[in-house]
Amino acid sequence: MEEQEKSDNTENQNYDGKIDISDQVITDVIILTLAKLEGKEIDQRSREYKYYRKQVTIERPDENSVSISVKTKIRYGEKIPEVTKNIQKDISQEVENITGLKVIAVNVYVEDIVNSKSKEEYEEETGDQE
Repeated sequence: MEEQEKSDNTENQNYDGKIDISDQVITDVIILTLAKLEGKEIDQRSREYKYYRKQVTIERPDENSVSISVKTKIRYGEKIPEVTKNIQKDISQEVENITGLKVIAVNVYVEDIVNSKSKEEYEEETGDQE
C-alpha cells in the first residue's frame, strides 16, 4: 500500500520549467517513421535522409500541437488510399507517442508512382546497369 502511495505522489508532482521540442526532432521522428514504413533504416548522414528531409513540412499553430505535410511516392499496384491512411496513422501515433504533442493533421501528397521492382531486379531483367 505504501509503495502505491509513493508512485501516486511521484506522478502528481509538479515540476517547474519549460520543455520545448525542436522542429528538427519532430521532423526526425517523421522521417524515421516514413523510412520504417518503407522497410528501410536510414542514417542522418545519408543521401536518403536528405531526400526525406525535403519531403517533410511541419507547422506549429501553438506550442502543444503540430500539423504535418509529407510528400511520398507509391509503388505501382499499391492502393493509394490504403497506403496513405497507414502513413497518416503511423506518423500521427509516433509523433504523439514520442513528443507528447497533439497532431492536428497529417497531409500526404502522392508525388509519383514508382516501379514495384527494386533497382537490382530491374537492372537484372533489362540488363541495364550504371
